[in-house]
Order: sequence, then C-alpha cells, then structure tokens
Amino acid sequence: MADIMRLTQRLRGLDASRLVPLVRTTPTILKYLAALVFILNIRSWPLGWHFRIFRPAIMRRLQHRILKLRTMFYSQDRQARLEDEWYDSISPIGSNPMDTVILYKAWASLDESDFNGHLSNSSYAKTLDAARFKSAIVMFPNLFREQGWIPLAATHYHFIREIPMLAVYEIRSRIVAWDQKWFYIVHRFVTKPKKGTKHASEKTKRAGTPPATILPSLRTVSGPEESSSAPSPTPADTYADKTKATLRSVSNIISAEEPDGATLHTITVSQLCFKIGRITVPPELIFAINGFTAHSSPSPDTPFSHSNLPPHMEEVRKLNTGRGGRKSMGAFLKGGWRQVPEGERWWEQAFEGLRERNERNLAEVEQLKKGLEGSRGLEVHGSS
Repeated sequence: MADIMRLTQRLRGLDASRLVPLVRTTPTILKYLAALVFILNIRSWPLGWHFRIFRPAIMRRLQHRILKLRTMFYSQDRQARLEDEWYDSISPIGSNPMDTVILYKAWASLDESDFNGHLSNSSYAKTLDAARFKSAIVMFPNLFREQGWIPLAATHYHFIREIPMLAVYEIRSRIVAWDQKWFYIVHRFVTKPKKGTKHASEKTKRAGTPPATILPSLRTVSGPEESSSAPSPTPADTYADKTKATLRSVSNIISAEEPDGATLHTITVSQLCFKIGRITVPPELIFAINGFTAHSSPSPDTPFSHSNLPPHMEEVRKLNTGRGGRKSMGAFLKGGWRQVPEGERWWEQAFEGLRERNERNLAEVEQLKKGLEGSRGLEVHGSS
C-alpha cells in the first residue's frame, strides 16, 4: 500500500501537458511501425506470388496486344505474317536445348528467410515456381500459342549450402534430358562472387592441385575397395544403395563448378511434360516447333538463327501457313504427329546429334527418380 501511495503522489505531480504530445504521437509511431512491417514483407502481399509468377506472361501478352493494335488496319494475310514473324523473333531458333540457360534473379528477403538468417526451405519452391514459368515462356512461346501447358510431375532438391538473408542469387535453368513423354530441367541456385575475390578453381590452380568437387558427399565407393565378405543386403540396405545412387546421379549430370566461379547452393531437378488439353505431346516435337535444333549450320560463319533457319523449320512453316492455317498446327500437335511414319519424323531427326548425350543424362535422372520412388517402401519394411 505504501508503494501504491507513493506512485499516486508522483503521478499527481506530473505535468499533464507533457503527456499529451506523447499520447498524440503514439498512434503515429504505431502506424509507421505497421507500415514498415508491411513494406518489409512486400513480397508476401496478397497476389504478390501471382504477380511474380505471371509477370513474364503479362509482358508477353502486352507485347502481343501492342502488335495487334499496330496491325489492326492491315489485311488479314499481312497481320498473320507479321504475327508469325513476331513469334519467330521471341523463339530460340537455332539454339541447342541442352545448352540454353535461362536466368532468374532473386534475393533472400526478410519474409522469405528463417530464424537462422537464411533463405527458408519453403522459399526455394516458391521462387522455383517463378523460375520455371519464366523458362517456359522464353523457351516455348509456340506451345502457349496453341493453348498448351506444362504440368509438373516431381521436383527433387539437394541442398548444398545455405543462402544468407538479403543475399542476391540467381537460378540457372537448363534442359538436361527427355524421353517420349517427360523432360527434365536442372535448376542451380547460385550466388556470384564479390568483386576482387577469387573462386576455388583459381586458388587451386595457383596451388598446383586439382580443383576439389563441390559435391564430395555425393561420391560413393565401388569396385575393388568394397568388401567381398559383406553380409546379404537387407531391405534397408537396398534403399540406402538407392539413395546413394540418387545423389550420385545428380552429381554426374552437373559439373562441380560454375563457369564464372559462382557459388553453387542448391540443385533442383524438375520432371515435366507438354500437353495440349489432355493430350501429351512428345518433348522433341515441342522443342522443334520452337526452333531448337542439334544440327550445326553448314557454314560456321552463319549459324542457324532467325535469318538462317534450321532445316526442320520448313516443316514447321508448312504447318503454320499451309492449308487450314493455324488449325493445321493445332491438329498436328493434338495427335496428327502419330500419322507420320517412324523414319520420317523430322522433329526427331532435328535432335539426332544429341541422342547419345540425352540417353546418358536420361539414365542418370531416371536413376534419381527410381531412387526416390524406392523410398516409398521404407515405412512398410520398418513397420514389419
């Protein structure tokens, strides 16, 4: 009671005029704090994820709309020709699908980082959605022209080192393999070295030693070093071996170092396919209609490009401008390609030069897929 009385006397002695400004400014301070928190989490605003995902598509739509407005008073034939030329200009004509790298730049914002000060695990998938969508828009514009889409079947992650909060990083996406239904894209999360710093390969070259692999933990011992008296494998051992093969397959596909000395943080493999409506379209066919090729130009001085088209683009032009117009391409993608005899499939011939490389990479990614799918049996064996 004595303490309460003393506190009451002190409050009575305070000048009320000094408390008024404090009371008046308190709501303002709270407003500024609320606004600051809101701004710091700007990337997580409502519809913020959708904007990041669809930004490349929105830009393409705007460009296409501007083209339509500019040509609205031309004849239909000229409009169609100019539209075809515009699609050609944004297509990767003459490029090798396995050597084409699409960059997506991002940064580890506060709202996407965890309590350890690193990019959170969930943010990798969130950012990867945007990187995949940008890659699709850049590499396959003619697929979307035919109202096609690209469903995602699986994503495999391998975390190597963390990405610090506020760090600027980029995702480098590249097609590595395909079969008659699926194609696989490898995404590499990297950060570039700061100016004036030397990356590992330069240091090891100066020291006279070979560069160490960035993925040493993915290598497994095989051959003579294995013990011949090892016990019979149990189900757990079998799945452990599959896990090792899974990790080894990733390291075999991807080189240990980035060509520009960037630091590799995470490797991701996406398994996807192409569809027109509910119909699955072979990856090589979609690659071909977008101008990709494995052929080399007869003249090294004039590589394949928009002005020097690959041989198979003549067939693509026939489908685009032949009898039936755009409907011919749509009908061909929806199943007309099945009527073409095996030896005459020009879209497969366009990638003959990549057959061996693709088969080698495909064996690795399929091992990755089988290894992870094999883990489904772990719970069953563990419960028995």
